[in-house]
Amino acid sequence: MMENQKQQRVEVLDGLRVVAILMVMIYHFYCRFSGTHYSYSFQRPEIFNYGYLGVELFFIISGFVITLTLAKCKNFLFFIKKRFIRLIPGMIVCSILTFLYINAFDSYNLFGSSKSIFNLFVSNTFLSPDLINAISGSNFKYIDGAYWSLWVEIQFYILAGILFFYSPAKFLRNFTILAFVAILSLTAISSNSIAVPLSKVLGESGFISVRNFAHIFSFCEYSLWFLLGILVHKLYFGIKEVKYLLQFLGVFLFQMILLKNPYAIIFAVFVLSIFLIFIYRQHWLDFLANNLFRKLGVASYSVYLIHQYIGVLTINKLSGIFGELNWMIPILLIFSFCAFGIVSYKYFENPFGKWLNKIFFKTKTLSR
Repeated sequence: MMENQKQQRVEVLDGLRVVAILMVMIYHFYCRFSGTHYSYSFQRPEIFNYGYLGVELFFIISGFVITLTLAKCKNFLFFIKKRFIRLIPGMIVCSILTFLYINAFDSYNLFGSSKSIFNLFVSNTFLSPDLINAISGSNFKYIDGAYWSLWVEIQFYILAGILFFYSPAKFLRNFTILAFVAILSLTAISSNSIAVPLSKVLGESGFISVRNFAHIFSFCEYSLWFLLGILVHKLYFGIKEVKYLLQFLGVFLFQMILLKNPYAIIFAVFVLSIFLIFIYRQHWLDFLANNLFRKLGVASYSVYLIHQYIGVLTINKLSGIFGELNWMIPILLIFSFCAFGIVSYKYFENPFGKWLNKIFFKTKTLSR
C-alpha cells in the first residue's frame, strides 16, 4: 500500500470495535452477573456466555493500531504521551460518573468498593490495584471491574514501545519471542507437572512469589492476541508473504489450543475468518466503515469504561418494574451507553485531549 494510505485511519477496525463492545456488554448484562443479583425468565443463547471474548478481539485490534501508531512516533516518550492523552480523558469522566452513580444508588451495596474515593484515584493511575497492594500492603480495588483490561493494555504499550524503538526492523521478531516466552512461562507455572518440581527448587514462598508476579503482570496470558494484531498489520500494510501468513495461522492455531473450550474455539475461527477477509478482501467489510459504526468505534473506549457496574446496578433497580420483560433493560442500556460514548467523546474527551496535546506537544493536532 502507498505510504499516504498508511497514515489514514483504518475505518473498518472501528466497526470491529463495535462488535467487540457489543459482545462484552451482552456478556456482562445477560450472563456475568445474571443469577447472582437478578435473573431472566427467557432462555439465553449459550453463545452469550462467551461474549467476554470481545476483550480478546479488542486486544487484536490494539496490536494492529499500536503498531501503526508506533511507526508515527519519534521516540518512546512521545508514544507514551500520545497514549496518555488518548486514555486519560475517558477514564476521568467515566470513573467519576461511576463513583457518583454507585454512591447515589447502590443501596444494595453490590459494588461497595466503588464507593471509595481512594479506589477512584487508584483507577485513574492505570496501574493494577494488585500491583499497588503488593507494594504497599493496602487493599485497593478498581472502581469498575472492567478496568482490568486497561492494565493489560498498559503493559503491552510499554513492552511494545521498548521493543519497537530498540529495533523497528526487528520488532515483529522480538515481540514474537516475548509473546511466546510469556505465554509458555505462564502455562508452565500453571501446570502441576512443572509447578511441583519448581516449588521444590524455589521453595514454597519463592514459587508463590513467581505465581503472584505472573498474576499481576497479566500481559503473559494475553500476549498472543496482541501478536496476532501485529501480524495482521504486517500482512495488511506489507507484502503479503507466505511466511507471515503461516506465522499468523500458526499463532491462531496455538491460541485455539490454549482456549480448549469448543465455543471459544468457534469464536477464534470466526475472528480468524474476519481478519483474513480484512487482509485480502477488505471491500467485503465496507459496511463496517459506515458513519455510525465509525462514531461508535471511536467512542467504544468510554462505552467500555462506563457500562458494567452502572448497567448491572440499573438492571437490579429496574428488574422489579419490568418483571418478566426485564430482558429489555440491557437493550435500552446498550443504546444509552453507546449514545453516552459518542457524546462524551465529541464534547469532553476529544476537546480535553486537544488541550492536553497543546501542553505536551505544543501543537494543535491531536494524533491517535
